[in-house]
Amino acid sequence: MKKTLCLLLALAMLLALAACGGAAPAPEAEQEPEVKEWTRSGYFTDENDNMLSVTWMGDVDEPGWYVGVMIGELMTGGMLPQEGNSLHGDLNAWDESAEPLIATVTEEGEDGLQLVFEGGETYHFKEMDLPEAKIFTTINVEGDGAIAYAEGEQTPEIDPEYPFQSAVINLAEPTTHTVVAWPRTGNLFVKWTKNGEDFSTEPQFTALFDESADYVAVFEPDPDWVNPLEAYAGDYQCDRAVAHVETMGNEDLLITVEWGSSAWEMARWYIYGRPDPDTMSFQYTGCSKSIVTASQDGSEETSVPEYEDGTGTITLHEDGSFTWHEDQSESGEDLTFEPLPREERAGFEGLWAEEIAGRCTAEFVYAGEGSMDVKINWSGSAAEVACWEMTANVERDDIMGYSDGHAWTETYAEDGSFTVSDEAFDQTGRFFLEEGKLHWVNDVTGEELVFIPV
Repeated sequence: MKKTLCLLLALAMLLALAACGGAAPAPEAEQEPEVKEWTRSGYFTDENDNMLSVTWMGDVDEPGWYVGVMIGELMTGGMLPQEGNSLHGDLNAWDESAEPLIATVTEEGEDGLQLVFEGGETYHFKEMDLPEAKIFTTINVEGDGAIAYAEGEQTPEIDPEYPFQSAVINLAEPTTHTVVAWPRTGNLFVKWTKNGEDFSTEPQFTALFDESADYVAVFEPDPDWVNPLEAYAGDYQCDRAVAHVETMGNEDLLITVEWGSSAWEMARWYIYGRPDPDTMSFQYTGCSKSIVTASQDGSEETSVPEYEDGTGTITLHEDGSFTWHEDQSESGEDLTFEPLPREERAGFEGLWAEEIAGRCTAEFVYAGEGSMDVKINWSGSAAEVACWEMTANVERDDIMGYSDGHAWTETYAEDGSFTVSDEAFDQTGRFFLEEGKLHWVNDVTGEELVFIPV
């Protein structure tokens, strides 16, 4: 009876509210937090001496916030875009071979930051108490070389794998530093300059940094150096597999291997590495392999990645061949690639000069697979040069044709600057050899020029 009475009273209350046109108030909708422009930057540390830096990078192609992390043995950093009121993204985006390291940085308290790794740990940082800098020293390079520095008079540690090309040292008080510079392969150290003036011809110096200054290490190419890797650039074959080897700078090689399993499908590997100059061998990581299919007209249709973390060893031999050991190979057998003959392009390769006046030069550089990159310059006067670039393809042993010619004119001012005008694309023509001379037929003008080897 008591329970029934309670229900009747509740029903009566609801009817009374309905009669008065009232209703229970709905809960207020949660408001979205206001998105504010990110401004918190600087250097931060936690109780375990881990470090976090947030810096605005405005002088790059895509300005944004750079987040640097030093936690234990982890040292990495990258550009993280602002998402809502946080910085969020992949700190390893710069390294295609590395696993993604997704991080989120948010403000914490009045001056702190919180760092959260996706699927990992959370860290809490406070702003570092840094003394105000009064001395600003920059160290840079001009040419192909690297630098290292250390506080005091100890020789700085050189890291050939991750060398520095620039550094900024900001000091609150005068401090002694030792700085060293070293050239990359095929280059020579020339000198140090300080604020644009010659400072030292020794690659290492120790100095008291007691005033703001700009130091620059100057390098130049070694005129007597011959790149031993150039001897291996070209095309190779091993059974049904073909390979193309090209140099990347003075120390590295890029090897592309293609193995056709049928007329419409093949496997393709990209191998990148730096041979040891003593053994002419290298172990590689981060090799990518894809399965490529072609349509009936022979054009590439699909490319499906199979892996991007392949490992193995490349060994270059004195006879010009190379051996490939692929750790992922099911057979476990090494493949030895022999260089393909280059007779089809040997007659064209090199530098040529127009036979009569010599004001026009043509340079042929082998580009692989029966093609050559061609650059032609014709000096009409001291202030004007006509230029052409094209890729010539072998049609016969003594004939090469092109259909992608790009032509333009460069006009020079007295200060050495120049402007480009009269650009034209998709020009056609051909080159042929006759009695030791090179003939160029330009389809656009109908003219024929004769060149002799330089």
